[in-house]
Amino acid sequence: MKSRIVPAILVGVFSMGIGSAFGDSHGMSAMKLAEKKKCTACHTVTESDPMAVAPSFMSIAQRYSMEESDRLVQVVLTGGEGHWGNVEMPDMGVRKDVTPKEAEKLVQWILDMDE
Repeated sequence: MKSRIVPAILVGVFSMGIGSAFGDSHGMSAMKLAEKKKCTACHTVTESDPMAVAPSFMSIAQRYSMEESDRLVQVVLTGGEGHWGNVEMPDMGVRKDVTPKEAEKLVQWILDMDE
């Protein structure tokens, strides 16, 4: 009896560890951050919405490489225009404030979409 309980407990513990590791990686937590910071008010994940104001995260991932992540972090932090067509990304204050750490997390998550 004891030999059956221990493996079942270990499987449960490891499953919870894997689930929380996945949730804490770039996946859902980054998407929730994008929603919380209102990134999804203008950006979509894929090109599925033709009425989106800004490029999809997937389009951004396909256009930029990981070597350009520092530049993209600055775009997230400062806004501006000329990054993608003529639409201006609002400055902080107009949109939700994003910390440098949050911007890095969002950019990493977006660029990982192209892998």
